[in-house]
Amino acid sequence: MQFNVTPYAKRNALAFCGLSLLLFVLLVFAHLVRDDIPVGVTVVIGATSGVLLLLGIGKLIEPPVSLAITPEHITYLHRRGSWQISWDNIIRYDVPRVSRLLDLEDAPFLGFRLHDIDEVLQSISPRLASALLVEQRQLLTMALRHQRPDKNDYSEYFEIPDKYVSPEGIVYKGLIASFAVRMQQLRELLGYDLYVSATALDRDVYEFIAHLHKLQASRNEAASQSDA
Repeated sequence: MQFNVTPYAKRNALAFCGLSLLLFVLLVFAHLVRDDIPVGVTVVIGATSGVLLLLGIGKLIEPPVSLAITPEHITYLHRRGSWQISWDNIIRYDVPRVSRLLDLEDAPFLGFRLHDIDEVLQSISPRLASALLVEQRQLLTMALRHQRPDKNDYSEYFEIPDKYVSPEGIVYKGLIASFAVRMQQLRELLGYDLYVSATALDRDVYEFIAHLHKLQASRNEAASQSDA
């Protein structure tokens, strides 16, 4: 049985496009009726219409399913590719947290800590690795700001080498190696190897984690019964 997750990011895509079209039509109609509409008003409405259209198109081109969960694997689906991890490879999953004064602040992500990162590195495409390196820069910056506030030079975290040797001795090069180093950096700072944005989920991240625990418990129970 497979459980598919439809991301928040897909919601209201048509509404954004429709609102954009409505604003554009209203702007054109207003200019047909009146010729004294201020340029500033035209620019603001036109720009708003364009931004809404871009947001709507961005939502439409996202995959309809962000996570596909089966009793064997969790697969993350991105418009640039996918990665897959087996349940048996997961050590834990939770919301990453950073230190903020005397408290902890949640990062808007779901994090997975793995036994073996080679499972991901051998299946992820360079195209997706490149996209995630860009998307995770904000997360890395947040982690450095809070976890390494006394460090003056962060260049080692952003000048990522293009060669990496995994704990199993497998050599990676290029974008896959850079992504492996980023995984290592984020594990050091936040405790997790893989990250899924909260916007890729279909519910509050804590509710999603509770649902994952239920799916995992059902999986483990079914595996126990089959072994008995």
